[in-house]
Amino acid sequence: MRNDIRHQIAMLVKLQDVELKIHRTQLDLDQVEGRTAELDDHLNQFISAVESGKAHIQELSKRIRTLESDLLVNQGRIAKSQEKLRSVKTNKEYQSGLKEIDDLSAIGSKIEDEILAGMEQVEAGSASVKEHQDRLNAQAGLIRAEKESVLQDAELARQRLEALRADADALGGRISAEALALYRRVKAKKANGVAICSVSASVCGGCHVNIPPQMYNDLQRVDRLKNCPNCERIIYWDEDQSRPE
Repeated sequence: MRNDIRHQIAMLVKLQDVELKIHRTQLDLDQVEGRTAELDDHLNQFISAVESGKAHIQELSKRIRTLESDLLVNQGRIAKSQEKLRSVKTNKEYQSGLKEIDDLSAIGSKIEDEILAGMEQVEAGSASVKEHQDRLNAQAGLIRAEKESVLQDAELARQRLEALRADADALGGRISAEALALYRRVKAKKANGVAICSVSASVCGGCHVNIPPQMYNDLQRVDRLKNCPNCERIIYWDEDQSRPE
C-alpha cells in the first residue's frame, strides 16, 4: 500500500510538472497572434507613411497642373485684352482695358505664387517620402525576419505542446481514477495550477503554512493521499528535504 501511494504521488507530481509546462507553452502560443499583429502594424506604419506621402504629392502635382492650366487661360485672356486695347477709340475704353489687364495680371501673379508654393510642398513632400522609404527599406527586412522567427518558434511550441499532451495522457493512465479525480478537483480551484506539493519541516510548499504536528507524522507513513488543512492541496512528505544534512 505504501509503495502504491508513493507511486501515485510520484505520477501526480510528474503529471503536474507536465501540465504546468503545457500551460506555459499555451500561454506562449496565445501571445503569438498578438506579437505578429504588432509586427505587422509596425511595418504597416512605415508603408502607410510612404503611401500617404506619395498620395499627398500626387494631389499637389494635380493641383499644380490645374493651376498651370489656369495660368495659360489667364495669359490668353491678357493677350486678348492687349489685342483689344490696340483698337480702342476713346480714353475711357483705354483706361478700362488697362484695368482689365492689371486685374488679369494680378490673378496671374497669384496663380504663379500658388504654383511656386505647391512646388515647394512637392519638394518637401518628396524629401519626407524618401525619408520614410529609407526607414521602410531599413526596417522591413528586420521586421519580416522577426515575424518569421516568431512563427517558427510558434511551430516548435505547437510540436512541443502536442508531445506534452501525449505525455500527460500517458501519465494519467498510470494514476488511479480516485487519485486523478482528487487531483483534478483540487487543481480546478487553484489559479496557478498547483494541486500537489511537498511538505518539508512541517511547512506546506503550496501555502507555506505549518500543518499540525500529528498530520505531519501521519504524512510520513505514506499510507494514503492527504490534503493540506489550509490550502486543500494534496500534500506529501518530502523525504529528501526533510533529511538533516
